[in-house]
Amino acid sequence: MVATLPNVRKLFVPDTGFVLFDADLSGADAQVVAWEADDADLKNAFRKGMKIHAKNAEDIFGDEYRNAAGERTNKGTQKGKLYDQCKRGVHATNYGASAFTLSRNPDIRWPIHRAEAFQRTWFKLHPGIHEWHRRTEAALHSGRTIRNQFGYRIIYFDRLDALLPQALAWGPQSTVAIVARRGALQLVRTFPFIEVLMQVHDSLVFQVPFRHADRHDEIRKALEIPIPYPDPLTIPWGLAKSDKSWGDIRDVA
Repeated sequence: MVATLPNVRKLFVPDTGFVLFDADLSGADAQVVAWEADDADLKNAFRKGMKIHAKNAEDIFGDEYRNAAGERTNKGTQKGKLYDQCKRGVHATNYGASAFTLSRNPDIRWPIHRAEAFQRTWFKLHPGIHEWHRRTEAALHSGRTIRNQFGYRIIYFDRLDALLPQALAWGPQSTVAIVARRGALQLVRTFPFIEVLMQVHDSLVFQVPFRHADRHDEIRKALEIPIPYPDPLTIPWGLAKSDKSWGDIRDVA
């Protein structure tokens, strides 16, 4: 027997006369990593709206992925398993995980030689990511301080030998959280009738009066916060809404 967990988000309902919205930053962390690394290939793929994890799987696995049976959306198929492993492997590698860590991940479980080959290929395809790792490590050793592109900083007081993964993750994750928070503030300045209810890292939940609930493009535009890289990054927002509950939201065009 398989237990089905209840959809607890259905407990959260909009006030009378309002529609509940969920806005999330699409592929946010991966985009910040691409801009931190100044990787032209990844930046171009994001700008074109490509399915980045499918692109990465093709780049790394080649015909093994292209010719695999099944669909990438189904982890029970060969293609779906490779897609999921690649997605997890890239994310972990970007944030400093070792090949040994990949091999022990229960959702990856590669032999160590395959994990090592995966990381060699990834860094060969995207050397800027390796360089970003080196810059971050140098910043840790020189001043124990990491800064994000908005100018905020974190100072570490722990032993340096185990801090690199934390420091690599802090930059993109803090940047994304700031974008979401500033987006919320800008949204209510632009549309005072919108009520922001919560922020969950890279997503926002807010309610909009019925008569304004179809202004999707305007809402997206009001949420946009450019990240001040030399080549500025604006992460697109996905929108979903429901007049019933948070658990019933559906994507909108």
